[in-house]
Amino acid sequence: MVQGFPDDRSALHAASRLLHEVLVLNDALEHSMCRHLNINETDFQALQHLIRFRSMTPGELATRLHISTAATTAVIDRMSERGHVLRAPHPTDRRSFLISPSPTAITQTLTALRPLLNDAERVVQALAPEEQQAVVRYLDAMLEAMNTQIDTMGTPTTKNRSGRS
Repeated sequence: MVQGFPDDRSALHAASRLLHEVLVLNDALEHSMCRHLNINETDFQALQHLIRFRSMTPGELATRLHISTAATTAVIDRMSERGHVLRAPHPTDRRSFLISPSPTAITQTLTALRPLLNDAERVVQALAPEEQQAVVRYLDAMLEAMNTQIDTMGTPTTKNRSGRS
């Protein structure tokens, strides 16, 4: 059982129980995506960062993945061999280069996730505007709580992990 959960999970609000289920299922979804894309979890995490930020240096990717630059080089090489990433010269630092997701990797990832994203959009659009605002407030608060927990646990972090302003 997750620490901090009452022994009787029925004592939790339904929203808290459902959030826990979403977090557990997210892990299963990531495993499925790894199998679908034929990559390991570290490579998938790298791909997620690259899709989100469009491009970054190997050092920036290493920081986001919380692994060494040597391990990041292996990730980049492996993903490049599979056609998941592209390397380009850095526009201002000729000693460095930028890594970006390949169009094929973006298409494969988004195609696999599109049904889930469409379902999420359909569900939220079916809510009344005030219900939509409540969902957004709840999710914003949970993102903040998760960021706070990450910071409290001392995990190496970057600002604005959620990508929201």
